[in-house]
Amino acid sequence: MATLKLSDDFYEPAFSLIAIHCSAEACRLAYFLNAGLGIRLKRMIRDDVRENDLLSEYYEWENDMDEVVWALVVNAARSVVSLAGENLFSADQLTVTRYLVPELKKVDCFLKIDNAEGEDHGSTVVCKINKIPQVTTAYEVDVNQLKSKHNLIF
Repeated sequence: MATLKLSDDFYEPAFSLIAIHCSAEACRLAYFLNAGLGIRLKRMIRDDVRENDLLSEYYEWENDMDEVVWALVVNAARSVVSLAGENLFSADQLTVTRYLVPELKKVDCFLKIDNAEGEDHGSTVVCKINKIPQVTTAYEVDVNQLKSKHNLIF
């Protein structure tokens, strides 16, 4: 009897992923992307990406005309964890940082362009993003090379 084994090879990403290095906060970056790309990203507080009990900011805009979903997500999520010691009044704290895509820890944000028709927006969008003065650099990421590509399904 033959058995069917499901693997990671079944997941074929149908989106473009752009890595953005920027010192500005995510809300300011969303504003600059809206102005530079002519899109309308807005914060989706209830849909913030939860990864290992840490939240990453999540911005989204769905263009119904072109059937394209634009999503901006912060790569790093930081939280302060207090360590319970023997003393009740101990002030030991630890900052924990988790990454949405751990193999790209230096990336500040990702812009995911999910297109139902499979049209490639990546190269033209990267050129426009690199013209934004607050952005250090932006480049397209090959999703097939990522080990943690399942974290990008949201």
